[in-house]
Amino acid sequence: MKVLQVIHGFPPHYMAGSEIYTHTLSNELAKKIDVFVFTRIENSYQLPYTVHDNKLGRLQVSRVNKPLQDYTLLDKYLDMKVDEAFRKLVDDIKPDIVHIGHLSHLSTNIVKIAKEEFHLPVVCTIHDFWLFCLRGQYIMDDLSLCKGWNAGNCYACLKAKFKEHLTLRMIHRYFRHMNNVRNNIDVFLSPSMFLLDFFKSHGISEDKLILSRYGFDKGRIRFKKRRYSCDSQLSFGFMGRIIPSKGIKLLLDAFDLDCFDKANLLIFGEAGKDLHFLKSRDKNSILFKGGYNNQDVQQVLEQIDVLVVPSLWYENSPLVIQEAFQAGVPVITADVGGMAELVTDGVDGYLFKRGDMKSLRTAIKRIIDDPTILNNLKVSPDKVRSIQDESSTILSIYRRLTS
Repeated sequence: MKVLQVIHGFPPHYMAGSEIYTHTLSNELAKKIDVFVFTRIENSYQLPYTVHDNKLGRLQVSRVNKPLQDYTLLDKYLDMKVDEAFRKLVDDIKPDIVHIGHLSHLSTNIVKIAKEEFHLPVVCTIHDFWLFCLRGQYIMDDLSLCKGWNAGNCYACLKAKFKEHLTLRMIHRYFRHMNNVRNNIDVFLSPSMFLLDFFKSHGISEDKLILSRYGFDKGRIRFKKRRYSCDSQLSFGFMGRIIPSKGIKLLLDAFDLDCFDKANLLIFGEAGKDLHFLKSRDKNSILFKGGYNNQDVQQVLEQIDVLVVPSLWYENSPLVIQEAFQAGVPVITADVGGMAELVTDGVDGYLFKRGDMKSLRTAIKRIIDDPTILNNLKVSPDKVRSIQDESSTILSIYRRLTS
């Protein structure tokens, strides 16, 4: 059997959650079937839409060069040159099934091409809201949660984002197109009940939806049970993309207290051009450690006593929470979406009110004031699914669809 995985970025060039997950899954599947990957790179020094093929372990990876920015609404979800590159690859390798991870910065026509032109079954893993929300995170410009998925709200949200003269007619055209995309997908795999319920409530047939938790290579992270005393010095940590919707400013505001002399905050992630502004908070208790390769996640987690995931959007099923559990690290996170689904308050971490700085500060200060409360938490790697188990489930889905 041949499967073609489609994802908007792939290691080593891109190392966010969906890219790392697709890399892990692809490598595990490649032990039993042939796995091809169609993805993108952004190389300003080579011609746009040049396709680079290379072998990455057992994987055959095709990367289409797309250094151009998505300036208009239409550019954001359609690209005929990407369509052509995908069409040629499918014609060359003749896969049995196509598995979509993410199509942002590629082209949503890929689903239609696979299904209607090549008559291939299509599976899609849901990593966020992009099949409904052009922003992907179901969040507004002011970082408030979306007020509801409809043409009027989408128009109000997007009109400031694009330089073109945006009209409701364009929004309705986009809605019709994405409805066709969703209809051409045979199976949706959701890593969280929250997203599964969202898709179900927005018109996706229950027969197409399968709850499939993310799988992990559990041999990469060692579990360690830690003990704390009343005077223990603590390191809180943030891991991931340093962007506004991840709640980084909320975390910095919550930690910006002189009374936090028994703890520090370690920020792991690339801040890019924003580092200059964030570094104004760089003091003895708040340290920016820079980006890290996911292969080094064990070494990062060894430096952290409590992981903080303060995202302002719903999230799906954050990999960092489940990586922390594998290392025995408890998690403080927001009380919404896939974050709240993973962390049980008072059992393997603590929840705070989403977007509420005082609520987050209270959760942090509670631990600093009495580090021994961490001894009573039951953080377990058993809560995390193995990639072997997930790949076995996905293989059975492939076989059912191709039979």
